[in-house]
Amino acid sequence: MGRVSREQADENRARILASAARLFRAQGIDGVSVADIMRDCGMTVGGFYRHFTSKEDLAAQAVSAVFAQASAAWDKAFEAAGKRNENAVAALVPRYLGNRRAAHRCPLLAFAPHADGDETAAAVAQAYAAGAGRLYEQFIGQAPGAQGDDTDAMVLFAAMIGYRVLEQGAGRTDWVRALEAAINQKSAALDAASTDA
Repeated sequence: MGRVSREQADENRARILASAARLFRAQGIDGVSVADIMRDCGMTVGGFYRHFTSKEDLAAQAVSAVFAQASAAWDKAFEAAGKRNENAVAALVPRYLGNRRAAHRCPLLAFAPHADGDETAAAVAQAYAAGAGRLYEQFIGQAPGAQGDDTDAMVLFAAMIGYRVLEQGAGRTDWVRALEAAINQKSAALDAASTDA
């Protein structure tokens, strides 16, 4: 069998990365093996090490890729809100709170357990910190009052993420639904305050 062309090797690497990003996001990094990933993209485990040095190397790159996808999706949502003359944050919050699909789970939630700073997960922790910081800056940058006091936006960001953690763990109980309503109300109030100013 002849050598794989550079173009084919790049395509194979991209397929592995895409499969890993999707599987890690849905099942967690620890819940997916290299064999699972390679089977998902129809390749052999032996081919994995031609593209990545380890599962952690792949995981760090997959985390970065998923955060980049989330960042692009947030930009798209902010742009669409602007075209509708809506406040960008007020438009994003209910959409974020309503996203319950595991395959599209926010990387802030999906990868937090693996980014605990453990020595073996250092590269993942760095990718997580960079991606989380980028999403935070995007959110704060779009929030009303971003030029001045953005304390309300910071609290809203924390509440939005915290809500999803609680919902993921406790389910859609009455008190979790009450939290969702309160966060949506806070988002609407922040939007109203910005239009009154």
